[in-house]
Amino acid sequence: MPTTPLTVITGNEELLVERALKDLVATSGDTDSEVIILSARALQSGQLAVATSPSLFGGAPIVVVEGIENLVQSNPDVADALDEVMAYVAAPSPDAMVVMVHSGGNGGKGILNAAKKAGAAAISTPTSPSGGGGLRANRAAFVKAELASRKCHADQRTIELLINAVGTKLRDLSGACAQLVSDLGEGNQLEEETVRRYYGGRVEVQGFDIADQVLAGRTAEALGLLRHAREAGVPAVLVTAACGRSLRQLALVATAPRGAPADSVAALSGAPAWKVKDLRALARDWSEPGLASAIKSVAVADTDVKTGSVDPEFALERMLIAVGRARRQH
Repeated sequence: MPTTPLTVITGNEELLVERALKDLVATSGDTDSEVIILSARALQSGQLAVATSPSLFGGAPIVVVEGIENLVQSNPDVADALDEVMAYVAAPSPDAMVVMVHSGGNGGKGILNAAKKAGAAAISTPTSPSGGGGLRANRAAFVKAELASRKCHADQRTIELLINAVGTKLRDLSGACAQLVSDLGEGNQLEEETVRRYYGGRVEVQGFDIADQVLAGRTAEALGLLRHAREAGVPAVLVTAACGRSLRQLALVATAPRGAPADSVAALSGAPAWKVKDLRALARDWSEPGLASAIKSVAVADTDVKTGSVDPEFALERMLIAVGRARRQH
């Protein structure tokens, strides 16, 4: 058993909390321990005391109380559960390991303070930002670490492509990294081509591919990709969303102070740091009036496809042609 019978794990990422809990259980030194999962807000009188009682089959129980942040004094529905937890923290059982999980927010602060005073061990897992460029950077760092743990590496472009394809959920990204390395083999470099082979059909990848082409002035190629994407069932709103996001990033990079560090511009624009250089190069071919015109064209198309007032294919093609023309506007 650990040196303390009470541990608090904090963090808003379910996967990271699960890993911390798994490591904690593995280091408890008792392979016969039964792991019991309880919901803090659903605790009933005496339930925690029963769960922490010594097992008849040997091994000290490991009791995980999830959702401590839900126990707030202002909510009468959880008053009994709050009392139950506070009473236990005041006199924890020496014959059990109790792990309290707090996912963030102001709720449950009284329990955290009481646990700290009681000498509880504290494990803080990385907390992810709520969105924007900080979230993308956080996910890119996570993917890089996941690959490195499997003796595999990838450049920033490949990592960004993987995030675009899989999404920003850590569990999905971890699973994708595991699958790719399993097929690729440890000790190898993960390339864009491999990611595209696995995930090139994902709608997110296709949407951003279309946006990249039209912003670079390759309107004909963008139109060709659009037709393939629509035939594959890619929703029109995802195409407008990808174009809108790429244009906003380009506009923010174009208006950033000259000489500003790439990391600062990335934080401002929401674009990954590696992409700032490419966006700066693209910005040389765009004027402020052109960017404004292109963004307006995307907004019009987005409204058209969402309201159904215009045929989606026509609205998207018109949008790409308008964006291509705006690039040459000075």
